[in-house]
Amino acid sequence: MQTITKQRAEKIARNINAMDTNYQYCDNSRAYRFWSNLEDKLNKILASLSTDEKVIIKALCHEEEAKYFNLV
Repeated sequence: MQTITKQRAEKIARNINAMDTNYQYCDNSRAYRFWSNLEDKLNKILASLSTDEKVIIKALCHEEEAKYFNLV
């Protein structure tokens, strides 16, 4: 089985860490749409990964964002 590359794991973790977890309260429709789309993409990516791959990404994420994406 092929595991996730370090570069890909870092890219996913960087996007997770950059996620504005309070975007639902944003009044700006463009910002809301951006964060909503990013969240959807990240959830699709995470759903396709194995548990071992998620552990690698979790180690690179901030705790609050990891909890938001159910990695903890």
